[in-house]
This record gives sequence, structure tokens and C-alpha cells, in this order.
Amino acid sequence: MMLLFAALALPACSRKAPESTGTQAQAPTFGVTPPVQAGADDLFEDVTAKVGIKFVQQFCDTRIANIIESNGSGIGVFDYDNDGNMDLFFCNPGPLAGVTHEAPGTPRQPCQLYRNNGDGTFTDVTGKAGLGGAGYAVAVAAADYDGDGWTDLYVVCVGKSILYHNNHDGTFTDVTEKAGVAAEGTGIGATWIDVNHSGRLDLYVAHYLSFDPNYKLYYDPTSYPGPLAYKPEHDILYTNNGDGTFTDASVASGIAALPPHRTMSVSALDLDRNGHQDLYLSNDATPNMLLINDGHGHFQDEALKRGVAFNALGEAAGSMTAAIGDCDGSGNPSILVSRLGYGSLYLRSAQGDYVDQMMASGLGTLTAQYVGWGCNFIDFDNAGKLDVFIANGDAFRMVGWQSLLLENDGHGHFSNAVEKGGAYFRTPVRARSSVVVDYDNDGRMDVVVGLMGDRPVLLHNRDRSGNHWITLSLRGTRSNPAGWGSQIEVRAGGSTYSQECRCPSGFLSQSDPRVHFGIGQAPKIDQIRITWPSGTVQTLTDIRADQILKVTEPSSR
Repeated sequence: MMLLFAALALPACSRKAPESTGTQAQAPTFGVTPPVQAGADDLFEDVTAKVGIKFVQQFCDTRIANIIESNGSGIGVFDYDNDGNMDLFFCNPGPLAGVTHEAPGTPRQPCQLYRNNGDGTFTDVTGKAGLGGAGYAVAVAAADYDGDGWTDLYVVCVGKSILYHNNHDGTFTDVTEKAGVAAEGTGIGATWIDVNHSGRLDLYVAHYLSFDPNYKLYYDPTSYPGPLAYKPEHDILYTNNGDGTFTDASVASGIAALPPHRTMSVSALDLDRNGHQDLYLSNDATPNMLLINDGHGHFQDEALKRGVAFNALGEAAGSMTAAIGDCDGSGNPSILVSRLGYGSLYLRSAQGDYVDQMMASGLGTLTAQYVGWGCNFIDFDNAGKLDVFIANGDAFRMVGWQSLLLENDGHGHFSNAVEKGGAYFRTPVRARSSVVVDYDNDGRMDVVVGLMGDRPVLLHNRDRSGNHWITLSLRGTRSNPAGWGSQIEVRAGGSTYSQECRCPSGFLSQSDPRVHFGIGQAPKIDQIRITWPSGTVQTLTDIRADQILKVTEPSSR
């Protein structure tokens, strides 16, 4: 595997280590974090060991020595065996020449797939599935790319990425070369999106930067060269040919002509709800990008025009990822960006553009002292409002920081919910990726957090509010198999809730693909209205609450 490449011949703008705060704790070793004991009233309980998850991320160094090591690795949520239970996939980076500094001969530890047994426990099925993988695996994106009814897996690596086809029998086959999606480079993320209304899912692969292990021109002995020390790499858009192969459409789509940037993650969304899914790129030390789709798979960057390129201070701070959801009850998508530096909460204004309300929302004060990586909207008590979970971690040192649980008042104003959250939120961990998943199908959304050189943390939601919920599992017929791009409105108890069904990509990771609504005290749903990407509008009425509802797109309008 080759790492390319020459660095810029300019002085580096290094990521400067932040000042120590009282919330950080020096980790004496890289040992595995013991189970966190939850209190009787804690909302979340660490059940990782109890459910049988034994994965530990392989960190092949004595410290965070460079910008590639700093990023960590991700988690994938998908139902690989179609039993209705969400399974978990953990990426493992392992050793990489020129990047890591392990002892000679150190073997690579595999990625791991855990099958959900449906009884609250998991079984490691990596060997049978054939998903141990190879290379420096960092991110994951899962989808049924060939429309056969079974979810396939794309593992993003530094080097060659890997596409695994689901064989319908609990095993997978590496079809990367046949499909033509190796995407060589410094991979860091991916998302699935139907860019041209073909009814097939296309693949956008995010690339970071061309790392040069010999670059030394930086000035902070406690840090390492930052993103601007290295040349950016181009992202790649692969369009699905419908025969198991893909075509590189980066030039035809306009992706290849974008100004240089260093993508950290990519999020699919229909920003203006016109039926065409767009792309939001969270970039490191360059302005974020909003790629507006013309409906034919051609994109133009309108981030500056729409107000989502910079944070409220006018900075292009290091962005990690964007959580997408309607957090202010306006019916429009909000964009919450986690950053190394001041993050952003972009809310739609009456004029149709977006305004960064990070400080007005309360999130600025609550998050300013941390470096946020994985960032998720989550309705943790099914009250019908999107709260926030953020996985925090030091970018420069193997020390622990607390994660954040932030409660929404329903209008986009947030407060610290650490006391509700419980013991985990007082525990310093080296967090990076995070996903939201209802792993036990009880309608209460759980969280999985990926840690650096450590085990993951599965947080079981023990909400006792008695609030109701509905979860939708969509299956497209005329639209793409996942129904991604569908607009959903749920009316219950006099309130209307809006969400887009989309590929739930986050930092290095992908969350539960089903669409979850908390509906408060409403005992039933009056109406569910789904506008599918094909244009078909489907209306369901008088639906029982507290169920996972499978919905198939009508074959005709």
C-alpha cells in the first residue's frame, strides 16, 4: 500500500493542542475501560460486557503521532441477516507502514461483525461472515446496492476500500474489483445516495489528505502537522450501473472540479425538500461544502450562498461531521456540525437561508471546551424532540474526556442532561465515533461509542417516561431499495413531526437505517404521509403506536 506524497511547500498550520481543563483526566495506560456502573436512576447503562461485545480497537502506537492516527475508526449498524435485529460492525485500523509505530511483526487484528441474537445479546460472527478484512479500515457504509433485498457493506480504508456483497447465507464476498469501487487514497467516510433518480443507490466516497510521513515543518513539539500541511485528495462519486458495477462519475457530476478541501465526513440530505438529495461535506480547516443536486446527478457548491460554509465566527474550523434533523420543529432540516473549535447549529431562516444559532441555542457554551467527533441527534425520551449526543476526545493525547448529552426544549434550545444521562457521562473516555441504534427493538434509542485503543461502549436506554413512539422501516420498489430520500410526516396528538429517510452517515460511521419518531403521550398515530423519491405519495391512517412498522412503496402512484 502506498502513501503518497509530497506535502505543501508552505509552513504548516498545525492543529494546536487545547489548554487542559478540569474535565480531562490523564490516562496512565491504554488499558481497556472497565464497565461503567450505572446508578439506579441513570437513563443510560453501559451494557457492553453484558451483551457479549468484546471488540477492542487496535491502536498501533505509544501516542497519537500524526493526523491519520488521530481520527480513530467507526461503527456500522445494519441488519445483515434480515431477522429484524440490528447488527454491529466495528472497523479496525491496525498497523500501517509510514503511519503507525508498532513493534516489528505486529499482526493486524480483524474488523468484527456482531450478530444481534434478538435476546439482548450479541455473537461475534466475523469468521463465518468473512468480514475480518484487510488494510487500515476506518469507516463503514451499508446498503442494498444491487436491490436483492440483502444489505451489503462498504468498508472505507486508507489505501484500497472494500465492497462486500451479502450472499444471503450469513457470508460476504469481496466484489471490489468487479464493482470498480476500490477508491484508492486516504479514505475517511462514505454515504449511499440515489443522485439521478435511477432507483439505484450510488456511492460517494470521502477522501481526506495525502499524508507524508516525512513532513516535519511544524512548530509545536506537543502536537503534529495539521491538515494544511498536506495536499487534499479528491472525493469520488460512483454511479450504480445496475449490473453489479459502478462508474466513476466524479468528473461528469462536477465533484472533481470542486476547490481543494479535506473531507472528514459526508452527509446526504434534501436541504430544500425538492425531491433531489444533496450532499453536505464536513471539511478539515477549509470551508464546509453544500453540494446542491440538479436532479440529474450534477452538483454545485452553494454552502456560502446558503450560510453553511463557516461557523458564526467566520472560521473554517476543523469539522468532523454533521447531524441532520429537525431540531426546532420548523419542518426543515437543521445541520449540527461538531468541530475542533466552535461548532455550528444551522437553522433555516424565514428568508430560506441558514443562520448559525450555536450560541443562541445554548450549544456553544455547552460544547466549547471540548473537541467533538461523533455527533448525533437522538430523541432519548421519545418526547418528540431531537436531543443531542456528542462523543468528545482529545485530538493530540491519549487522555479521556466526557461525552455530552444535551436536552432540547423542543424549540432548538439545549441544556446539559448529564445528571439524567448518568455515570457514563461523568466518565472520561477517548471517544471518536458514535451511532444511534435501537438494538433491542424496545423503541428507546440506544448509543454505541467507539473509543481509541479501547473497547466500544454500548449505552442501553432505560427511559421510564412512558412516552410513545413509532419506527418506520421503508422498502422502495420504484425508488431505491432503502427509500432514502423519502420525506415523512407523522401526525399524532395534535403535533406534526417531520423527518427525511436518508443514509444515516456520521463521523466514520452509520447509524440505525430505520426512521424513529418519539410522539410523547399520544397513544396512536393519526396519519403517516410518505413522499417517496419516485414522487409517489403514500398515506397511512390510524396507526398503533409503539411498533416497528414495515412500509413498502406502492408499485404505482
